Amino acid sequence: MKKKFLIFLLFSTLLYGEKLELFFDGNVKISSSELYGSLDLYEPSFYEFYIENPSIEPKTIDLITQTIKDYYKTKGFFHADVIYLKNDKFITIKIEEKSPIIVKNISNISDLDLSKNIPFKVGDIFDATKFTQSKKEIRLLYANKSFCNASVDAKAWIDVELNEAYLKYESAQNKKCYFGKVKVNPPKDIDEEIVKSILYIDENEPFSVNKINESYEGLYSYEGISKALIDTNVVKENIADVSVDVIQNEKPLRFEFGVGASSDEGAMVSTGVTNRNFLGNLKTLSLKTRIAQIRQNVKLNFDMPLMNKNFTGFETGYENEIFEGFKEYKFFSSIYLKQKKSTHIFKESIVFDKINTYDSSDETLFPTTHLFVISPKLEYSYDARDKILDPTSGYFVNGEVMGSTKSELSDATYYKLKASGGYIHSLQKSIVAIKGTYGVLKLFDGDVPTSYRFFAGGMYSNRGYGYRELGTTNALGDPIGFNSILELTAELRFKIYGDFGGVVFSDNTYIGDSNIPEYGHGYHSAGFGLRYKTPIGPIAIDFGFDVKNPTKQYAVHFHIGELF
Repeated sequence: MKKKFLIFLLFSTLLYGEKLELFFDGNVKISSSELYGSLDLYEPSFYEFYIENPSIEPKTIDLITQTIKDYYKTKGFFHADVIYLKNDKFITIKIEEKSPIIVKNISNISDLDLSKNIPFKVGDIFDATKFTQSKKEIRLLYANKSFCNASVDAKAWIDVELNEAYLKYESAQNKKCYFGKVKVNPPKDIDEEIVKSILYIDENEPFSVNKINESYEGLYSYEGISKALIDTNVVKENIADVSVDVIQNEKPLRFEFGVGASSDEGAMVSTGVTNRNFLGNLKTLSLKTRIAQIRQNVKLNFDMPLMNKNFTGFETGYENEIFEGFKEYKFFSSIYLKQKKSTHIFKESIVFDKINTYDSSDETLFPTTHLFVISPKLEYSYDARDKILDPTSGYFVNGEVMGSTKSELSDATYYKLKASGGYIHSLQKSIVAIKGTYGVLKLFDGDVPTSYRFFAGGMYSNRGYGYRELGTTNALGDPIGFNSILELTAELRFKIYGDFGGVVFSDNTYIGDSNIPEYGHGYHSAGFGLRYKTPIGPIAIDFGFDVKNPTKQYAVHFHIGELF
């Protein structure tokens, strides 16, 4: 019995042995955060006071010391000395990096331009991880050029006495590859033809990894699909057969609940339920409600995929909104047809709006009305950004036009046009982003709701002003809106520390009561802000001011998500 107790005690000590905090000293070229990461440890940021510093069990120190030494070798420091010091409270790994391996020569023999795929230039410190990754990227480059059997030979010779590295890249494209037979293994509630229509892979078309990635994105854009696997098999030297396996979501119902706040809408709560595979074949049906301080709505949506990347569906709901000077509630519906061609999206719809204006403070500018407008609407979007939530490069274009003819079914003859675009470019350690938006509303006959006019100011507009507070006002100080608008925004985004970033910006707005804004008189604002990166987009706080009157006209904005 005594023997069993001692074994148990020893086992418990090993399991629950006291851990000591781990620190690094002497590292210059490689940060402590990177070294912790090589050990699968997380170093908390200065503001994460609630997270303890990384710690390890003393019995693992020899293994950890060797791991750090090996990591230094992969980063080109073959002669680094790594030792450790230990006391009762912490362990310090002392590092003497010494001279690294320097790239002395790069030989490149290829039938494609590999300059963007070779991460070294003469004089750089050799990095084994980058070298291995470069071979993968070169193969990927050839595959995207339809050469799935390219020969890629990359070698690195290391002279540890002279601390020099000699790199050789040799590659040849061989024969061009094509997609062969496409076999789909769908689940029971999703037809094979529906899955094929989502793919960007066609038999006898040139082989492309980009087409495979686009197909993955297309499949995972449907919440009714929980897992997809696209496998290629080169059956001849230049024919790649494709096998697609799809697993549907076993729990099609998804419930949502969220709370939040923004400077534009105030406090907000939302809830909803979505059937992600309603009656099979990836049809979705959702009912959602969103209640904010200035806007409350409930919406029912139905979306159904068709063949050849076409979609159809409808939306219907109720919304109440508070403007400065009046309030408005409406019943709305739309039916649509949508086509998605890679990054291009076209959408045609018919919009039904039954809008009632009430609680007006100015019957001349905001008349109490009960209007019904039926409007055909065309929309187009093209998005070439690298990421949607936190883009670092790329551009996008959006446009929409809608209008109506006065009749027994519609109370106005009008058209409304809105177009926007943006460009994002990485510049060393910063990001430059620009965006432009133009809109025009032209009324020929009848009446449209006041909310159809353009309003400016706020987080997504001109940040020197509060939400919808920019422009001409009535005697009570209520913004009256305008018929045309041009807004231009430029931002410089930069990293501060960890997940914290900063931004400086310039917002410029031109408005008018005709088809063309008054370019001689603009509203020019500047400012700065903070960003904190999260999985659902950055938390943003911005302070903006009018450059002509900064002490009297300024505003603070906050929200979650990317501005553009």
